Amino acid sequence: MKLVSKLLGSFTILLGGWLVSPQPLMALDLKPDEIRGEKVTNPVSILQNRYFLKSFRPEVGFSAGSFVNEAYTDTILWGYRTSMFINEWLGFELQAIQTSVSDSDDRKALNQLKYQKIGTTDVVSPDPEINRIHGSQDVNVIVAPFYGKLNLIDSVIIYSDLYMAAGVSKVDTDQGELNSFSWAAGQRFYWKKSISFRFEVRDRIYQETRSDEDYTRHAYSIDLGMSYFLF
Repeated sequence: MKLVSKLLGSFTILLGGWLVSPQPLMALDLKPDEIRGEKVTNPVSILQNRYFLKSFRPEVGFSAGSFVNEAYTDTILWGYRTSMFINEWLGFELQAIQTSVSDSDDRKALNQLKYQKIGTTDVVSPDPEINRIHGSQDVNVIVAPFYGKLNLIDSVIIYSDLYMAAGVSKVDTDQGELNSFSWAAGQRFYWKKSISFRFEVRDRIYQETRSDEDYTRHAYSIDLGMSYFLF
């Protein structure tokens, strides 16, 4: 037993001396650069994955809305559109709309006014000069640089694009077909992998004639639409 006790005592002394020596602590002096290198040559960064892909997927859709800055008419629009993106943020679109035009309350009120023309016995009503919009055909370039996801109460995720568009139009009016420049901005919401809904504001800019003079007209419209990706 005395021999065992002496051996255990010697082992304890050797172990204690080894633990207090600096060699076991050398690992604490290692610098991070000596382990992984001074530079990270392949950094990893993840912005956001795209669940809804639309490049080279032709789509067709329809829309309905109204022109919002017509003073003397109420102009409802509806039509169809087809488009295709060549990548996830750049695409092309064709659109054709028709309208239904009726007199606004302001024009009806004016038509109820009566007055006698000077020098005659004719009784007339004031009638403003109007150039109605009957339809439009649009060719647009679409840019959709902003993509995001909306989480609704942790149960549904809706994917969305903010987009801008610009192009040329041919607007059918009382004065004939007028060439127009158009621009638009809107937001699309994607459902599943083939359906999207949109809200869009558009301005069609063209020259029209009033009182034998040319004026630049801005025809603002707002519409809601739905599109379906064919494959």
